Amino acid sequence: MSMLEGNEKVVREEFKKQARGFSNKLLSLNNEELLNWIHNSLNLKKEMKVLDVASGTGILSRSIAPFVNHVNAIDLSQDMIDEGIRQNKRMNITNIDFKIAHAEQLPFDHGTFDLVISRLAFHHLISPSMVLNEMCRVSAVSGSVCVVDMISPENDKLYNLYNRYERLRDPSHTYALKETEYVKMFKENNLDIQDVETIEVPINAERWLTLTCTDDIISGKIRKDIELELETKNVITGLFPFSDNGEIKFKQKWIKILGKS
Repeated sequence: MSMLEGNEKVVREEFKKQARGFSNKLLSLNNEELLNWIHNSLNLKKEMKVLDVASGTGILSRSIAPFVNHVNAIDLSQDMIDEGIRQNKRMNITNIDFKIAHAEQLPFDHGTFDLVISRLAFHHLISPSMVLNEMCRVSAVSGSVCVVDMISPENDKLYNLYNRYERLRDPSHTYALKETEYVKMFKENNLDIQDVETIEVPINAERWLTLTCTDDIISGKIRKDIELELETKNVITGLFPFSDNGEIKFKQKWIKILGKS
């Protein structure tokens, strides 16, 4: 089994467990302010054809759909797609088509889409540069390519700590890129960078662990290490946890990077 095939197997297994949890309105995944933050740079128009890469249950697709002509949403997990279809029917959204597909081999012709976007998926990829190259391939001339994802600290020690705890919590996590790595990757794919923004997103630690159905022993270790970090003020997890009215939280840093083909 290749590394890519192994990653695909883990992704399918993990998101089979997670699919229904994505509907939880308390999650940052569903936060309207964060979705609007993404929209602000996209210049959405009614005639646009959009591709949402590694769309999951289609949260971003549904937020974009009212403002464009059509959205194609591709994902590797049938369970995530099934949940997305249920949500589309519930909300009576008819201009989104879901399809199982590999992000590394998008089943579309060159230059098909006015906007190709991916949100909170690149940290599950073995080869993010290959996926970005595919996103560029299916983007129309003067089309837009956008990636939104969590990013790691630039410091290598913090980078390794942060990604270690994300992988403990969710084995389908590969690594969250640094901001500088995203900028380099966009330039290597000959994208004219239009916008780079970052935002700090507070994450409730318990909901973070619940979403991924993390093993009880591993969850216990993560909680213990977070509590120790809060108590000692030493850097242990790379998550930089804090207490907010009795809730344990930490801040993810998200990037939105937009380029033109």
